[in-house]
Amino acid sequence: MEFYYYVNIFETKGLEYVLLICFLVLFILLVRYLSTPEKKE
Repeated sequence: MEFYYYVNIFETKGLEYVLLICFLVLFILLVRYLSTPEKKE
């Protein structure tokens, strides 16, 4: 038996936007962390 699952691409947009926002926030935090100069004592 073959199983076919109908996936509507417009129903998954919410999850894709949440993942995109999380990725962008983490990317910005990573760039800010890497660009800060080290404090010398």
